[in-house]
Amino acid sequence: MTRFVAPLSGMFIFALASGYLTTLVPLRINAVDGNDFLAGLMGTVYYLGLLAGSFRSESIVVRVGHIRSFACFMALLCATVLSLALSENTISWLVLRFFNGMAVAGIFVVVESWLLCESDATNRGRVLSFYMVSLYGANAIGQLFVGFLDSTSMTPFILIGILLSLSIFPPAMTRIPTPEIQEASTLGFRKLFQLTPSGVLGCFAGGLVLGGLYSMLPIYLADLSGSDDHAVALFLAVTMIGGMALQFPVGYLSDIVDRRKMLILVTLAGCAVCFGLNVIPHDNWLYYPLLFLFGGATFTLYPLAISHGCDHMHPDDIIAGTQGLLLAYSFGACVGPVIASLFMGQSDKGLMLYFITIMAATGLFFLVRMAYRPAIYTSEEQNFIPVPRTTPIVAQIDPRSDAEELLDTEEPST
Repeated sequence: MTRFVAPLSGMFIFALASGYLTTLVPLRINAVDGNDFLAGLMGTVYYLGLLAGSFRSESIVVRVGHIRSFACFMALLCATVLSLALSENTISWLVLRFFNGMAVAGIFVVVESWLLCESDATNRGRVLSFYMVSLYGANAIGQLFVGFLDSTSMTPFILIGILLSLSIFPPAMTRIPTPEIQEASTLGFRKLFQLTPSGVLGCFAGGLVLGGLYSMLPIYLADLSGSDDHAVALFLAVTMIGGMALQFPVGYLSDIVDRRKMLILVTLAGCAVCFGLNVIPHDNWLYYPLLFLFGGATFTLYPLAISHGCDHMHPDDIIAGTQGLLLAYSFGACVGPVIASLFMGQSDKGLMLYFITIMAATGLFFLVRMAYRPAIYTSEEQNFIPVPRTTPIVAQIDPRSDAEELLDTEEPST
């Protein structure tokens, strides 16, 4: 496993800075401008950049290699992050956030393709687990930087720039040769929707929820706590820890019962938790376990949906199919922040009402599908894999993608 230390170490340091930046941007907008719609638009532009970069960065890695690509994308991210501190112009911020997204997508493509090419069927599950812990754990820790520095000053951006610069060291200093990136297969989106409409719409709903969460939840919590950045940081850390901790229990249950039942349960639980967050004061001790459960409900929606979609796929289609499901998630993440900001503009409790609306509609859809259309499987049910929402390359790290290789290497019975 030593050959994975360099990319995962770089990813951990990067995720510390990225987690801090994700919260800092909406808090900065809220403190300077107070425009919820602008904050939502910033989130949409970022996810558009992430979407564009996800499908355009692979050719750069193929051309110049993993280490130089990592340094290039990190330099672009560092430059655009530091540029955010130099301007208060809205147009400039929108452009810079788009390039932030493109650079982040390139970083994920580098790390994920590195892990993909260096892993195999015997260790890919463990590698993906380490990747998730590095990503989600560092994002949660990154929230704790919030509140120690004034969000309206240049200092937080400088600290983020320092962390991003340091993240280049582990990959750049490794003596282990980097692998060649593999070409990804393709599957038409229309065919994917015909194959598993529930999987596509479930992933789209996951994007709507998490796009709104990352972009607007910091502002909602800041308004709730009277702009206490320390409280916001703690609330967000608890939410992300809940999202990471409940992945495996929820996934284990979904491997035992019909996955659509788990999707209904998670969405209904999410609605109940959001209602509780609207009713219970933020200074009540019950607010913390509710945020923990809120993170669990929102962060498990996408992995459950993508696992349900994989249940309907032949092993040959797993890689291309999960890439299409990630595309559906990305579209949801692009429009989610703007819609969430419109809900927040109508009511102080608008963000939780937004989450309730999306999750209730998703749960109702799966309930109707279960009542009127039985599940039709084109392959045996796949095990739950808590896949992070990053780039199409992560679909190839998914251990389920090894099923085709195992089928091909099986000897015919005599």
